[in-house]
Amino acid sequence: MALKTTPLHAKHLELKARMAEFAGFDMPISYDAKTGGMLKEHLAVREHAGMFDVSHMGEFWVKGAEATKFLSYACSRGFSSLEDGRAQYCLLINRDGGIIDDIIVYRFSADKYWMVVNASNVTKDFAHLRELSKSFKVSLEDVSEQTALIAIQGPKAVELFSKIVPKSENLKYYSFMMSSNGWLVARTGYTGEDGFEIFLPNKEALSLWNEFESKDVVPIGLGARDTLRLEVGFPLYGHELSEKLRPMETFSAFATDLKNEFCGVEKARLPNRYLPIAVETSTPKPLRADEKLFLDSKPVGWITSGSISPLRRVGIGLALVDLSLLKSPLSNDAIFVLESAGKAREAVRTLPPFVGTPRVKRKLKAA
Repeated sequence: MALKTTPLHAKHLELKARMAEFAGFDMPISYDAKTGGMLKEHLAVREHAGMFDVSHMGEFWVKGAEATKFLSYACSRGFSSLEDGRAQYCLLINRDGGIIDDIIVYRFSADKYWMVVNASNVTKDFAHLRELSKSFKVSLEDVSEQTALIAIQGPKAVELFSKIVPKSENLKYYSFMMSSNGWLVARTGYTGEDGFEIFLPNKEALSLWNEFESKDVVPIGLGARDTLRLEVGFPLYGHELSEKLRPMETFSAFATDLKNEFCGVEKARLPNRYLPIAVETSTPKPLRADEKLFLDSKPVGWITSGSISPLRRVGIGLALVDLSLLKSPLSNDAIFVLESAGKAREAVRTLPPFVGTPRVKRKLKAA
């Protein structure tokens, strides 16, 4: 089956990007020939500004007299108190309390919302929402294939983009506006840096990309996108989030209101089986997903996402600990032995994020 492509696919090939399959799309992993590789792309976002083609993501309209009531049932957080023009990160939960997806919902009004979902979950999410919607006065529309999405992130992002869309600099974090030419401009992103995500028609994506390019904004592939989100401790669906996990067993627990009567809340309230933690090493050797965590010579968990921190030059990882395998409560500075391919090394528990940014503040390590 042929891979899907984004409206910027030809541009990625022109830039000689290293391409690979991701969520059924042929996507740029890095732009080595232009940027020098993933490490330099990562640092460009932390130090200046980078642009991302994230047009593979899914977008839905949710409209109707009961749109607010519907979303408050479908999602892990309520929407009745969310102001118009604001966005909210939350989770879609199944009837067994498992996480179907992590999403962002944008409120235009009480009867009109925009939802952004992960590329690998578009079909599953829409089918789930459509089934739930049968009990509400609401309509759903999947506009993923007609919608391009470009993100600009980094310390210079606001200064650069405000010259393209005036007044965008006045947006608060997790707020959005409609530009004069009909783009949905949101002050959101998944790097820990300031910046914007711009939803626009497919045919207009190349023009915006080229305008960013003319301002020396560096193209960033999915490789650096992953290390950027990991460095600030943001979870990734399929790794830290899945239908096998309930919301309070993840780093997205903050986005769940167990007092809200959402779909699957009874199961979501059950005692936790897993504990999400962050670990780091003292050397730049990267941690890898699926490496086992040992405590007192006993396996107690595994790495869900791992790499190195390009800024701190140490191995970093997010992990899950099986609470049933612990003999006593886990200490805040527990030292684990990691095992992969028969080789062992130590990693210490820490508090995410691994790096502080303007949007994600570094926490002091607990005593």
